[in-house]
Amino acid sequence: MRKAAAASSLVFFLASAASALALDKLVMGYTGIGVGAEIHQLAKDAGLFKKHGLDVEIIYIPAGSTAVQAMVSDQISVGWGNDAAGVVASYAAGVTLKLTAVLANKFVYSFVTPAGIARPQDLKGKSVAVSRFGSGSDFITRMALKSWGLDAKDVTILQIGNSPARLGALAAGRVHGSILSLSQTPRAKKMGLRVLADLSQIDVEYPQGVVYTTPAFIAKKPDQMLRFTRAYVEAVSLFKTNRQAALPVIEKYTGLADKEEAAEYYDTFVKHFLQDFPLPSTAALRTLLEDVARASPKAKDLKPQDLVDLRFLNEIKGR
Repeated sequence: MRKAAAASSLVFFLASAASALALDKLVMGYTGIGVGAEIHQLAKDAGLFKKHGLDVEIIYIPAGSTAVQAMVSDQISVGWGNDAAGVVASYAAGVTLKLTAVLANKFVYSFVTPAGIARPQDLKGKSVAVSRFGSGSDFITRMALKSWGLDAKDVTILQIGNSPARLGALAAGRVHGSILSLSQTPRAKKMGLRVLADLSQIDVEYPQGVVYTTPAFIAKKPDQMLRFTRAYVEAVSLFKTNRQAALPVIEKYTGLADKEEAAEYYDTFVKHFLQDFPLPSTAALRTLLEDVARASPKAKDLKPQDLVDLRFLNEIKGR
């Protein structure tokens, strides 16, 4: 009896080991939070990557330019970012990247100020924060100012860092305004800061929450990229339809330990922003090109279709 049990345990162990060995290793780097960055974490925690034969290591990289460098040097195979500005800007440096999925095609940001700033015109002569010059946050901030009849010259734009860093600068009184990712807005309101504007109301499409990779990786390992995309699409669906599965992941990976803040972020993102299927719109890609072309003349020669490789999404969708 003991021998049979031991043999059974050995068979189970060997089967498990063989299963683990069968998984293809893939490293993913991400550079932001709050525009659905929890979705790839959910794919990992819920076992969706393993379901499709992948052992995905997910690492945080502080800046998009660093992520691109890591991708070029084969340290990561797939990247994720809040916005796609860095993907297009990489063309200026001679690095071709392709967007393979986009979670939202509108601005997933709020513009937040101290309570004393009651209207956009009150920002004149004040300082506003962006992550860095030339970034998506810089472009969106300038577009918001323009929509209010202001010019970038009317304010002082400071490079502060990601959304949590910008929120800290607002709370400390170092700046008088900043766009914040959706996950930071509930906390900002609890701090007594004012949500001056919901930037999703700006009548412009823009790709946010983007997955990207290199044509070289696609050519070398198309099957891995297809399986990654299948798992990612399943994670989008799980996130959107299963609140109870999504909320613990949000609390774990966004720093929103407050359950009310996590719930508010989830409900707003799912209801108003997250697509059922993560395809970019042509209008959003055009806006992206206009954005990057301000600083990179090479972007003027690009077309929306140059920015994407949608073969995997199209295969999954059955096109």
